[in-house]
Amino acid sequence: MWIKPEEVLLANALWVTERANPYFVMQKRKGYGGGGLTGLLVGTLDTVLDNKTYPYRILHQTPESEVSYTVALAGNKRDISKDWEWLEQNLMQTLVSFDSEDEATEFVKCKIESLLANHVILKKDEETEKFLTATKKFRKLFNMPNEEKLVNYYSCSYWKGKVPRQGWMYLSVNHLCFYSFLLGKEAKLILRWTDITKLDRGNNMLFPDSVKVSTRDGDHFFSMLLHTKETYRLMEQLANMAMKQLMQEGGFEEDRSLEERTRKKTSKKISSLKRDLDAKARSEAYRTAFCLPGQEKLDGDEECTLWTPYNKQHVWGKLYLSNNYICFASRVRHLVTLIIPMRDILLVEKVDNSVSGNLINHALLITTKGKVSFTFSQFENRNFILEKISDLLSRQQSPKRTESVSSEVHGVVDDGNEEFQPALISLFCRRDSDELSPKETVKQHLWDVHFSEFGRGMCIYRTYRTLELILKGIPDKYRGEIWMVFSGAANEMQTHPGYYADIVQQSRGKCTIATEEIERDLHRSLPEHPAFQTDLGIGALRRVLTSYAWRNPNIGYCQAMNIVTSVLLLYLSEEEAFWLLTAICERLLPDYYNTKVVGALIDQGVFEDLIKEYLPSLHQKLDTLGLLSMISLSWFLTIFLSVMPFSCAVNILDCFFYDGAKVIFQVALAILDSRSDLLLACAEDGEAMTVLTAYLENVANRDSTMPRVDRTDISSTKKADEFTVDVTDLIEDSYRKFGIISNQDIDKLRLKYRLRVVQTIEDNLMKNILRSVQMDTLFRGKELEEIYILFKEEYLTSCYWRTHQQPADTGDKYDPSRPYYDNYKVEFDQWKTMFFGLSPWATGSEAGVLALRSFRFLDTNKDNMINFKEFVYLLGVMCKADFNQRLKLLYMLHQPPALCPEDTEETPTSPKSDSTESALEAADFFEEQYESSSKEDFELPSAPEFNPVKTAPLPIPAMPREKVGQPGSLPLSSSKEESTSPLVLGGGDRKDTESPKSFGSYGSLARLSARKLKADSKEDFKNMPRLDQFQFIQLWKTLYNMFSNHEQEQQLYHSIATIGTLLLQIGEVGKRFMLKSESGDSFILMEPDLTLSSSTDSHHDISASACNIETDLSDISADSTGKSTETATACANETDVTADQPGSQQTSNLEASSHVSSSESQQSGMISSSSSKPDSDWSISFEQFLASMLTEPVLVDFFEQTYDVTDAVSHMRNKRLLTRQNSPLEVL
Repeated sequence: MWIKPEEVLLANALWVTERANPYFVMQKRKGYGGGGLTGLLVGTLDTVLDNKTYPYRILHQTPESEVSYTVALAGNKRDISKDWEWLEQNLMQTLVSFDSEDEATEFVKCKIESLLANHVILKKDEETEKFLTATKKFRKLFNMPNEEKLVNYYSCSYWKGKVPRQGWMYLSVNHLCFYSFLLGKEAKLILRWTDITKLDRGNNMLFPDSVKVSTRDGDHFFSMLLHTKETYRLMEQLANMAMKQLMQEGGFEEDRSLEERTRKKTSKKISSLKRDLDAKARSEAYRTAFCLPGQEKLDGDEECTLWTPYNKQHVWGKLYLSNNYICFASRVRHLVTLIIPMRDILLVEKVDNSVSGNLINHALLITTKGKVSFTFSQFENRNFILEKISDLLSRQQSPKRTESVSSEVHGVVDDGNEEFQPALISLFCRRDSDELSPKETVKQHLWDVHFSEFGRGMCIYRTYRTLELILKGIPDKYRGEIWMVFSGAANEMQTHPGYYADIVQQSRGKCTIATEEIERDLHRSLPEHPAFQTDLGIGALRRVLTSYAWRNPNIGYCQAMNIVTSVLLLYLSEEEAFWLLTAICERLLPDYYNTKVVGALIDQGVFEDLIKEYLPSLHQKLDTLGLLSMISLSWFLTIFLSVMPFSCAVNILDCFFYDGAKVIFQVALAILDSRSDLLLACAEDGEAMTVLTAYLENVANRDSTMPRVDRTDISSTKKADEFTVDVTDLIEDSYRKFGIISNQDIDKLRLKYRLRVVQTIEDNLMKNILRSVQMDTLFRGKELEEIYILFKEEYLTSCYWRTHQQPADTGDKYDPSRPYYDNYKVEFDQWKTMFFGLSPWATGSEAGVLALRSFRFLDTNKDNMINFKEFVYLLGVMCKADFNQRLKLLYMLHQPPALCPEDTEETPTSPKSDSTESALEAADFFEEQYESSSKEDFELPSAPEFNPVKTAPLPIPAMPREKVGQPGSLPLSSSKEESTSPLVLGGGDRKDTESPKSFGSYGSLARLSARKLKADSKEDFKNMPRLDQFQFIQLWKTLYNMFSNHEQEQQLYHSIATIGTLLLQIGEVGKRFMLKSESGDSFILMEPDLTLSSSTDSHHDISASACNIETDLSDISADSTGKSTETATACANETDVTADQPGSQQTSNLEASSHVSSSESQQSGMISSSSSKPDSDWSISFEQFLASMLTEPVLVDFFEQTYDVTDAVSHMRNKRLLTRQNSPLEVL
């Protein structure tokens, strides 16, 4: 590219001249493509400092001047050569005509500047040129496709042993990469975020201010980071996203709408992805702080003051704006918080005078539909905030409310004639009391006063006084309302009118696993309360649980949900209980109630960390007893409702809905702290559990209006004279001792422990998958584990970079009803990539055809996906099975459903839907894009050139989906008919057997083929379907390609040519017998010599049978016209002559032989097809194929050789680390 001419005093320092003329010099920087020691030093310096020096430049210089001018720069030789050619063609003749060198120099400067003025450079808004260059370098260094997005990169040192290597850390959406180039030696490291098990920050003498990244294979240390905190936070965020992807919660999706909101406050040197991730993190913190719906995105914030009428003060804080809410939080924690929904705003206006008449600066007055006003002042840019609020208000859509969801009308009837219940506590009288107790009356009065002073509903001023009232307990009259407001569930209910009634209607009558589990647990939910001893309460509970399971099938139903929901229904209407349950499962306690209770396991780790920090002596004791995992799950899943009387646990719920998840940890720590002396004295876990159980059972609520129901089960340990503790005292004690814990601290610890929990679940899943397939594959131990890891990586790679939606189901990955091996599936592109890399049969130009037929053979349900069990089964047969099994597989791969009717002499098509190239193939060979596209050209130090080596055949064209798996015209014969049918040498009646023109149901054929492949007995050999001439030709094509580049290639070609001739003769003789029987002479050959023994018989006996076949055929051919023998001899001779020509040329001999045999049959008066098509009456059996193959020792040796795929798997996993340069590569 042309640049404004700049002076250069030392033209040859660190540069090498490549081309020169009297006025211009083209130079290349040392260190790019060699250059000895000086080049190594320059290349190392450029890499470490990352000075972004272009490797090529053009200087303008005159013979007598010592000053040169840089006029052009380029990142590759092709671009700089274009500029050089332009200069020679357009300027050289003009420069010669100048009288002085100064005039020539001025002319060059003006010409270059005019070129720059005419050349409009379009600046990219997303990333700066510097970041684009780093992205190109990242993709070229690590063989990453364009779909892999770089987030940021940092200079750092990687410690290998005690030696640091200075280089660059690249953080992309799916990988952590490191590259170092020092003194001519490269070092690369690629880690998937999904493989990382732990992230830690450290600061010690050996690794000062370092980041430790742990995987299953070892630890990696990075130090000397300029922005350690920022780097670590970004690494945590990317790793957390990867864990969510493993749990099938969705990976990263770039949000373009955040770009405009964050660009003004973010450095332009940061990539758009980095800005996006930062904005996502801020939005998530914003939603957590104000309990807002999950789709809210923070638009911006501004410092201001809020006028608080209850104490007549201006409170400094920050105003937050999002799509649907205006929120305010004071600088002082818990001083005041305010949430104003946009849907409730009536008017926003500027004001300059306060209510008291005092002058206020830059104020805005917001009035709600409830006639409540809020005054914000001291804005730095009031007009901008006003315009922003007005814009957000203009986008609001008023939801259409329906009568069926009015929370003010009890007993609403839906379309199914079922009555929606109000709060059940209003229908069932309190026991032993017809009037409110004095304490309850006082509570209600205090809340009435509070409402009048601080407001009511979503726009209430939330202050420390609100928290004080909640700690004392909420009166039953207001409990449901306050739960809905402070949990944020009221927002979701008001923005989704009619949703609950609709989902109840949709889920009615549907039977799923979740509904069956719900029915079993309905009568176990709070059975001591009269509300759930009648159909009213049970029906309401059933509807709420079933509706939520229908809304969120990934969670469905978890046993603890029935206990929580039953308590919610006491104080809330059905619809309110549904939305509050939604808030608990999806926002307040995320991932708690999925199949593996991942969220509860994560919080179990968080709880252990908090015990270690706040109760260190008790932590050591509980860890020794193994008690931590036993108590945390039961406490957290039901929010203490299952371990203490629910009349006490509802007070904990009061605080939980106001302050979030931190309350659970505070109360749990307070319980352990109060019993610490007794727990430290315990000698075993049973004794410690007894101590905790007794404490929880004796928790009481002096202010409760509910009758106390003592537990009467066997596990109850309460004694009549034992102490009791009031739940209010317990909660206040937890706030006093552990109130310093914040929800932000909990979220940080959750990020830390999510890695450990998810990776532990993945390890257990791997063990279960390997255990479930070990009876169906010949791989064992470490080899099977390595194959599984590769298979999983291929699946995840598809999730990363697939441009079209996978046709896989999206159910819960950990659904216990699914087989373990069905959790990961791959499509044809990924199967073909692994087939090329691992299968010993993937050789020659037709390897892609065999990969396609293998895929069809495995894809029994025709969903274009295969699971791990199917994969390792087939690969195990190819690599480690005995001779008979491998030949049976090869035989079945050339019959339906592997061989489709659409397959012709041309290359068959693959079962792909949208793309024609697999993601991994694109990754393997994407360097071609750099060679063909000037935009992606970027040369690296010591990289003069790179020649990619292609090891896989060309991709197969995509097949239309509708052609895969269509049933044929004739049905498949039953297994009973097959087992009783005699062996007919000539093929017998072809109506009940498969042919290229009549295929049965593909699904049935595939399952039948799999059973026949696994079977290995004499009777099973007889029942194998026969091979017609078209299938035989395809089989021999496969064999010719399979033997290409083998060390015994010529011997193998000679052997299959001989066997091919023999089998053609056998098929011809069999066809004559079949035609003779059709003409009236019934002739069914049941020669005992033709019946082969099972796989347990010796090869000697089978070979003897094959010799008898040859002898019988020679006798039969002697009585015939003799033309078959002549034809076969000619075919054999021709095959021997051309045996050194592998591939498709060899197969032409077989086709010619079949054509000659066909014409010979016509001369004998037999019915046959045209010589240009395969003979439809010709066929051979598997027994004949197997016996013929056994006559050639070189073929027996080839198909009995076993293969260890460990090295091939390792090569595939590390293929991105293959060097692209001539310098030595060190894999870190």
